[in-house]
Amino acid sequence: MNPVVNDFNINVATVNGSGSQTANTVLLRAIFQMGIPVSGKNLFPSNIAGLPTWFTIRVNGAGYIARRADNDITVIMNPETAAKDAAEAGPGRMIVVNDQIPLPNVPADRIVYSVPMKKLTDPITTDVKLRRLVINMIYVGVLAQLLGIEESEVDRALDAQLGRKPKALELNRNAVRAGLEWARTNLEKKDPYRLERMNETAGKILVDGNTAGALGALFGGVTAVTWYPITPSTSLIESLIGFLERYRKDPET
Repeated sequence: MNPVVNDFNINVATVNGSGSQTANTVLLRAIFQMGIPVSGKNLFPSNIAGLPTWFTIRVNGAGYIARRADNDITVIMNPETAAKDAAEAGPGRMIVVNDQIPLPNVPADRIVYSVPMKKLTDPITTDVKLRRLVINMIYVGVLAQLLGIEESEVDRALDAQLGRKPKALELNRNAVRAGLEWARTNLEKKDPYRLERMNETAGKILVDGNTAGALGALFGGVTAVTWYPITPSTSLIESLIGFLERYRKDPET
């Protein structure tokens, strides 16, 4: 099996409002910090909590950022779309699945890693709501181990995402480590996908589309704005408010 290095697509299938956005951003940022060109895209039919959402991550050492038609790695966290998500994984592709989610008969030429995510999450917190939010960090740890994402970079990405919330940071860090250590002990790597450190993101920043839109409005000279407060537009406005507070106020007046 020839290794596939720094050139693959990850698709995470989960539900909106489950904390997956934080987990996926940590995953994306950790890869970026390893100097590897990467891009992410959130796909969902609705912003209503509990409905399906997919997040795709394109890793490409040459710097290509467009989404690909197929996915090399699929993470299945949503039982409602599990059958469809598994069926879309082609021959030789890798599937990471929460073992609480039943899968249809998956062809033998797919590489399936079934992970006891609930069992790994239970010792982290007794709060049922928090368990639902941190369970996604389990697959971050599993993928870190399987793909070779450096643990120090995952920690840096967690700090960047949750550093202002020490309790949340500790919970999520514990979940990542639980997934990483379980994978290290229990999984035999059978897939070809690898990440190796590069130096192709030096001088670049990682920014989401709403923040970029807010910066564009700032540089364009925005003087007034109205909006309907619902995701994802809210984060654009919140980012803009922060930029305006910082750059468009005269301290003397």
